[in-house]
Amino acid sequence: MSVALVALAFIAVAAPAASQEASASNLCLTGEATVLVGEVEDDFGLSVGVCTSGEEENRTVTIRWSGEGGGDSVSCRAQDCEGTIEYSRYTSAHLTILQLAWRKGDSVQRLYQTLERADLDTPAQATTQHSWQPSGLTAEQALTYPVVSDADPLALMQLEAVIEVRSSTAPLLAKPQS
Repeated sequence: MSVALVALAFIAVAAPAASQEASASNLCLTGEATVLVGEVEDDFGLSVGVCTSGEEENRTVTIRWSGEGGGDSVSCRAQDCEGTIEYSRYTSAHLTILQLAWRKGDSVQRLYQTLERADLDTPAQATTQHSWQPSGLTAEQALTYPVVSDADPLALMQLEAVIEVRSSTAPLLAKPQS
């Protein structure tokens, strides 16, 4: 009897964790490689997933998001991403900033991953953030929140094998979507 109670207690404790993993992992579909999946710490329960699929010249980048207001996605073939999905990297001796930006309609969303180390005596600090820039707001007015993810601190660098790396000094998505 006590073994059965322990087993039931274990199942009850483990069940919420398993369902959370399932909800986050479903943003990338079977056959897609997961670059990053995370939960945005906002008031809308937003989840974001960055996925890739295909081989060689048929590589595709897909970004899916879902939350309280529903979900959506944007996708493009690697060579056709300009104006839809763009990526940049800034690297210096103590700081790396990766930025992935995508446009859907009149709004722009961005994921930032940073890895910063003030000096060799301190551990590197990694952060991931999401920003949303609805139509009518400037990039400076965008709503920005931290992202909780199990992805590596610089997971977005995987995209460098798929889409063009833009200069960190040029704004992403400067050209309108066609």
